[in-house]
Amino acid sequence: MIIKIYHALLVFLLDSLEENLIVIISTMFQKIMTDIHEKTSAFQLIPQLAIGYLLLMLSAFTHGADADVRMLVIEQTPYGFKNNEGENTGVLLDVMNEIHDISGVGLPIQTLPLKRLLSTLLLDMKSCALLANSPFVNDNFDLVEPIGHKFTGGILPLAGVNLHNYSSLKGKVIGVPLGIRFDNKFHNDSTLNKLSAPRYINAIKMMQRGRVDAVAGAIPVLKYLAKEEGLELNFFGQPLILVEKKIYLACSFKLTKYERQKLQQAVIHLRSSGKIRHIFDSYLGLLDQ
Repeated sequence: MIIKIYHALLVFLLDSLEENLIVIISTMFQKIMTDIHEKTSAFQLIPQLAIGYLLLMLSAFTHGADADVRMLVIEQTPYGFKNNEGENTGVLLDVMNEIHDISGVGLPIQTLPLKRLLSTLLLDMKSCALLANSPFVNDNFDLVEPIGHKFTGGILPLAGVNLHNYSSLKGKVIGVPLGIRFDNKFHNDSTLNKLSAPRYINAIKMMQRGRVDAVAGAIPVLKYLAKEEGLELNFFGQPLILVEKKIYLACSFKLTKYERQKLQQAVIHLRSSGKIRHIFDSYLGLLDQ
């Protein structure tokens, strides 16, 4: 009879392991110690000791598994990149490191190109990244918590090139870095004069040489790279914003309830304390002026 009771208890624990396990283990071992003091026979204690030991092992496995969550950041300046000293840095890398340290969840942070990052998240494994809530991201990943910052995509023109609305793009030569896709209308519009560039930095240099009137992409990225190239902000005109999306901690659906909760709590803490805002300001704060 007692074995059946322990079996039912174990099944229940497996269903609610993360929330109640430690309390139940503590209670069980207090009962075991009480039984020992009451000189209960060793034979009667065997089932209790076995279940208690198994629960401790399950606890160690469950909470130790927090470390197998892959933590990913887009490999793109200024999100995640190597600086001149060869050190890994970046605004999203710094944010993800804070989330990792406060939550205690996840492997060391990795930077990956966007396409590889998304394919990794789609695999049948535990992984998280900081991503804008595009339709693709909304449909395929668990949006755990917004970090309190937005992705802004659009067209950044040269000073003197006025882009009041979408129709202002007609007749302009627009540099488009390969792989950049933030607005379907723009990317499917064959009436616009678009010139491909291998990377963001190449598009900026095309601007410097007067080959294009404007560049498409993430506005903070374009401005940050231009600053790194020694360009002043007055080199640019006012951007035409085509899309603005919140950045989320987005994860695969394989995380445990405990892991998800710890990560969510970490993001909420960092956002409400102003830490995330401070990190973004240290990289991008001057670029909005």
